[in-house]
Amino acid sequence: MVTPVSNSANRVSVNSPAAVVVLTIGLLLALLLLWVGRVIFMLLFAAIVLAVLLTAVIDWLTNRFRLRRGLAFALILGGASTAAVLAIWIIGPRVIDQFVDLQTDLPRAANQLIARLNSYSWGSWLLDQLSGYAQPADSIRYAVTRIGGFVVSTATMLAGLVLVAFLGFYMAAEPELYLSFIRRAIPRRHREKVEACAANAVITLRWWLLSQMLSMASVGATVTIGLWLLGVPLAITLGIIAALLTFIPNIGPIVSVVPAALLAFAISPLKGLLAIFLFMLVHFLEGNIITPLLERRIVSLPPAVVMTAQLLLAVIAGPLGVALAAPLTAVSLGVLHVLLPVEDTRSGVPLSPPAK
Repeated sequence: MVTPVSNSANRVSVNSPAAVVVLTIGLLLALLLLWVGRVIFMLLFAAIVLAVLLTAVIDWLTNRFRLRRGLAFALILGGASTAAVLAIWIIGPRVIDQFVDLQTDLPRAANQLIARLNSYSWGSWLLDQLSGYAQPADSIRYAVTRIGGFVVSTATMLAGLVLVAFLGFYMAAEPELYLSFIRRAIPRRHREKVEACAANAVITLRWWLLSQMLSMASVGATVTIGLWLLGVPLAITLGIIAALLTFIPNIGPIVSVVPAALLAFAISPLKGLLAIFLFMLVHFLEGNIITPLLERRIVSLPPAVVMTAQLLLAVIAGPLGVALAAPLTAVSLGVLHVLLPVEDTRSGVPLSPPAK
């Protein structure tokens, strides 16, 4: 007679040396996979951000006009495609030509700025102090003209965003399909908490994205009109760059002023100073009028936390990490509000997202 073996005898204790070794190896492999594929994971998160924005619009259409989800998604897809085709047809060639011209105009403007500074005794002294090399003008000219490479990278990233757009549209079309796979991988006892974290993170991210879209639109339009009135060349392209860089808090507004200021200084020092003042005024109005008007409904992120995330992700994933640091911070705050709930938000940094 064969004695059945007890199930408890077949279980491996989680405290046993073998289990510890297996868990350690698994953790190391997971960290290695995250590090090797960090750029891919960041692109995947960018697609999730787009999907969250699209689902917010879809939910608004379905609730507002009592439409079926499939019809609402079709309307958004058709509207976005039509708008993109019309934009490319109407202003696409002009914008592309301006981006091409920007590659040659920026180095030329930098050279003119260096030459103008060298024509003054105080300018020559300033270049000597800033550089400290035997040929200060050449070294600073080299550093400044590298901005052209930044614009090339910006244009290249726009092409890469097309792939993220396709992935985001796929996720927005059938979000429940992808969420069902995630639910199956989560133990049943943890599903409620994980779903609460996900829901809160999505709400926080939605309202932050809304604030950024409004800020990007207002900054881009105002900068374009202002530079056009000042007579600065390539105003449309510079406005697009300013709008896109507004998505990156703290760093983006500072970087966006550099190409516009260079082109304006190449015309005259007065226009250069006016261009800088224009950017300062635009971002002041955006930060102190537009955003406060929506403060009751829109989540504001702590600037120090966002900047810390930008520094960390810059080391991990480069420019892509810097661009996605703010939405990652919004998601993290949404999750922390569920895991570490707080009752008093009088410090001015509410962790809870706005009501739906």
